[in-house]
Amino acid sequence: MVEMSSAQGGSQERSPTGRVLMAVARRWPTVLGVAFMVFNVLGLEDGRDAALVVFLAALVYLATAVTGRPEVAWPLFGASVVAVAVLRLLGLTPWPGLVGGAVCVALVGLAGGLAGGLVRRPTLVAAQVPAMLVFGAVSVAALSLSPAFGGYLVAAALVGHAVLDVVLWRRNKVVVRSMAEFCAALDLTLGVVIVVLTVSA
Repeated sequence: MVEMSSAQGGSQERSPTGRVLMAVARRWPTVLGVAFMVFNVLGLEDGRDAALVVFLAALVYLATAVTGRPEVAWPLFGASVVAVAVLRLLGLTPWPGLVGGAVCVALVGLAGGLAGGLVRRPTLVAAQVPAMLVFGAVSVAALSLSPAFGGYLVAAALVGHAVLDVVLWRRNKVVVRSMAEFCAALDLTLGVVIVVLTVSA
């Protein structure tokens, strides 16, 4: 009786539906990243609108690196999304606050360097400061460009950040792997969609 029950359980696990559900459960960050991409695309006027996604990704990674606690990446991401949503509901642009926040976080990380902060940490952790500088500058610069050129620039930044996501996922550094996987799925798919939309515009 036990053997029969075990065999039936194994048969259920090998069913196509069961395999799909198990795959989704294992890759939930990827599914969530693609879903978040769709959410962002729905309100997209042109590719420059996604500059905010690039900036937030870099800022969350930098802030997580400064804390030295990879597990805070998700709470920081959630807080940033809520803050941006509230500012937009109030009719305010989030950019001044985001840029100011990024400068403050970077300064805190660098100022603590002599006491064992970012300067003395592993390369991938310390690299979040120049990464914030590059991705942040690209995001802000794209806003002042034409829809086509700005869109391509944002798409390139998204794909570039996706590469960083993969590196951090493989090394299991800076942020938890679930965040790196989520961000890689979001960045890569959103970058590709922006290129397609810009070309067809």
